[in-house]
Amino acid sequence: ATALTGILPYMGSAIPELTGSLVFTDLAYRGKSPQRGVIAFTKARTDFKSNDYKLINITNDFTEPAYFVSLGTNQNQTKLYLGVNNSLNMTQQNKGAIFEIIP
Repeated sequence: ATALTGILPYMGSAIPELTGSLVFTDLAYRGKSPQRGVIAFTKARTDFKSNDYKLINITNDFTEPAYFVSLGTNQNQTKLYLGVNNSLNMTQQNKGAIFEIIP
């Protein structure tokens, strides 16, 4: 993993496995080619023990690098949005996109 770039609760019901989970993104996973980020989720724990997480399978076949630079939600936290950029240079224009995460 490289850098945690977003963490949000998901309170929607469209993706039942994620309901009540914390969803988080990592900028880039070094083992993938072309390089791309990962998105995962975990359930909150109140016992202060280590927590497992599960990766979310992204079916978009990125043909260029896809750095996961941000994670967003709507106001009531029922939809998730993933900000992706194909360069680590954030000053370059027109290199990114926002995707809605749907089941």
